[in-house]
Amino acid sequence: MMFKIKEKPEDFFVKEIIDIPLGDSGEYAYYKLRKVDRNTIDIVRELAKRFSLPVKNITFAGLKDKNAVTEQYLAIKGLKKIPKEVEGKNYKLSLVGFSDQPLELGNFKGNYFEIVVRNVSKGERINAERNLEFIQKYGFANYFGEQRFGSVKNAKEFIVKHLLAHKYEEALREYLLSYSDWRMKRRLKKLWGNWKEYLKAMPKQAIYERKIVEELAKGVSYKQSFLALPKNIRLMFAFTYQSYLWNRFLYRFIVRYFSFCEVPQGIKDWTYAFYTHMNDTIFEKVKNLEIPYLGKEYKPSDPKVAKIIEEILSEEGISEETLNQERIGIKLFTDGVRKAIAIPKDLKMERVSRSAVKVSFTLPPGSYATVLLRKLFLCQHIQ
Repeated sequence: MMFKIKEKPEDFFVKEIIDIPLGDSGEYAYYKLRKVDRNTIDIVRELAKRFSLPVKNITFAGLKDKNAVTEQYLAIKGLKKIPKEVEGKNYKLSLVGFSDQPLELGNFKGNYFEIVVRNVSKGERINAERNLEFIQKYGFANYFGEQRFGSVKNAKEFIVKHLLAHKYEEALREYLLSYSDWRMKRRLKKLWGNWKEYLKAMPKQAIYERKIVEELAKGVSYKQSFLALPKNIRLMFAFTYQSYLWNRFLYRFIVRYFSFCEVPQGIKDWTYAFYTHMNDTIFEKVKNLEIPYLGKEYKPSDPKVAKIIEEILSEEGISEETLNQERIGIKLFTDGVRKAIAIPKDLKMERVSRSAVKVSFTLPPGSYATVLLRKLFLCQHIQ
């Protein structure tokens, strides 16, 4: 038995924190969007249509969970009239001010969470009570959460690995056959290559996948058919693999240099390793440690991290030359860094029933509440 979250949208509340001065006038009207069980992108498209605006006129700092109650901000340019409120299916916009600046990722400062955790066993509750103070003081390993890996949950291999080997048909098989419904998967496997029949058998809601198959039915090559996908979807293939590699770097760093506990990630048989012992001296050395993403310019500053990256790249068969590769119109590896440790603010827990607790906290941009919860409830023997 393991704790459960998101049994209903009301159990998971997320509020976006932004930093941008707002006034009484400006090119962009800023709205607070409160939504329940809705996708951010779908609402943006709906609003663009409603106000006869290009989608690019509506900016936001990030996507929010669908199966949740969320609050975030939208900046809208070009409105002919400025409504104080806008309502639609499961969402409401409230005007909060104006600015001459669009809303960008740099304005995003973090998220505040209130999460009802259900089906909590006695052991998990005891773990959480013991771990709370440690996490408040020393944070937790800042892994990418399972949401980042939805595209590989039912796949055998990362699409990027096939692309690196120029195996475009195999890459498409991973993408087009990654259904959890085994009956659908088996049926489509039998129809592979018979694209007109394949298209008829596909789910109607598989919009992007259908675009690829429509291209294949016209006789377009496996390689070229990938270009039917929007660039952000193609980039997702690259980001997913880079996130996996980054998690492996952090995992090995913790296993090699710290006492640790190991807990399931919630996808495949992957696990997280969380440090279970820390003191002020060590924490001062590692609290600002950054681990690079893999691009051609990556230069790890910490020699221990550099050695681990070298090991894992060798295991994955990735050379420095590989880091420069482009496929299907995108760079497969991009440069960047991510902090190894995330430190929550105002971490609190209260019991709401015999087997449920409410946990509240604020996280910096890019950190995952689900990772914190796994450390909090599943990690034992924290000192």
